[in-house]
Amino acid sequence: MKKSILSIFILLLGVVACSGRVPSPKTTQHLIEKHFNKYGKKYPAAIPFGGHQVTKVEILDTEEIQKRLATIKARVSLENGATTTVQINMLYKAPLGWRTQGWENLDTSASVASPSASTP
Repeated sequence: MKKSILSIFILLLGVVACSGRVPSPKTTQHLIEKHFNKYGKKYPAAIPFGGHQVTKVEILDTEEIQKRLATIKARVSLENGATTTVQINMLYKAPLGWRTQGWENLDTSASVASPSASTP
């Protein structure tokens, strides 16, 4: 009886220790939406996020870089109809959970040339 309880405990310990190495899709979507909504308010002139709220986040790929550090590729849709693909790095901090570490816009089509550059 004691051996079976001990073996179940060890098995559960192994399952818990191996889980949680990358953020769940629901957590990732929530954090990306929250990050870019704050970013759009803080930098209203930023293209394409400035002054626009995020309407939808679609997770394309999640990859573990190392323990407690993951990179996520996601497609972000904004309220003005623009869609952009971003790569965002997330770091796990023990009492707080997953946090945004940095991000990069993967779409070059999202950048718009300034009007003065196109005129002679």
